[in-house]
Amino acid sequence: MSWQDSDAVRKLFVGNSAAKSVLRCLADFKNEKTGKCNPSTDTIAKETELNRKTVYKAINYLEEKGFIRRERTVLNSSNNYILNLIARPDSSINGSTVFGSTKCGTSTKNGLSVVPNMGRVVGPNTGREPVNEPVIETINTSNDVYVRRAETGSPDAQKDAVNESEKFNLTEPKEELTPKQRSAQIGSHCPHEKIIALYHECLPMLPTVRIWSEDRRKTLAARWRTLVNDKGYQTEEEGLGWFKRLFGYIRRSRFLTGETPQKEGRTWRPDLEWIIKPKNLTKIIEGKYHVQ
Repeated sequence: MSWQDSDAVRKLFVGNSAAKSVLRCLADFKNEKTGKCNPSTDTIAKETELNRKTVYKAINYLEEKGFIRRERTVLNSSNNYILNLIARPDSSINGSTVFGSTKCGTSTKNGLSVVPNMGRVVGPNTGREPVNEPVIETINTSNDVYVRRAETGSPDAQKDAVNESEKFNLTEPKEELTPKQRSAQIGSHCPHEKIIALYHECLPMLPTVRIWSEDRRKTLAARWRTLVNDKGYQTEEEGLGWFKRLFGYIRRSRFLTGETPQKEGRTWRPDLEWIIKPKNLTKIIEGKYHVQ
């Protein structure tokens, strides 16, 4: 996942709420190391909770407006999406133009209208500023931040998006993946927030996750990728089901839940970071901590 691209999409005005949801999904699936972004249409539809037809229309809209560019991958007959998350210079906000400032106090820089002291770039072809979306986040410590974004959107905006999407007519491409390819695709996108939520739900007696650092993200992503590929899971729900069973198994251990007295009356309880370390996870699965 590329947090920079995801944050850029959040600030960008796309002009179509369905298209923005798809664009945000693409940013979430972008591999920071390889630069590849090739989620299937089914995956995008599942992540955005849009139907396939709407997803196709949104992709066509994003490509027409210049937000993305599609490259066909011959090997597995899938699309690789190139993201272009820069606001268009032809927008006009509250009477402003790309050649001067407005009475509302906006100015231009490199052909883009910018609201002073707020760092917001005005989007293309609009008559208003982008709507601010609320962000719920934890304390930033050493640049390690665990962020959860709240989805927003008025009924009118959703209605406008549906009406606008009906203008497009796009032939649906066929994207068939082998089971191995699908497992690899699912394994490359670790649902950190959902796993953490399961951990809190199943093991409320263990330490709460407050900051999910980059190192912890890498460790959990590696466990998720290995699990999905080894088991051959074809859906995210199958992988999440495995973690739910794991946390339920941990709950049955008096030692791991801190019920076993330690030396000098001390108590010890593992956290999620300790659980997902390869050595510790292997011992848990082998039942090393379930001996009565």
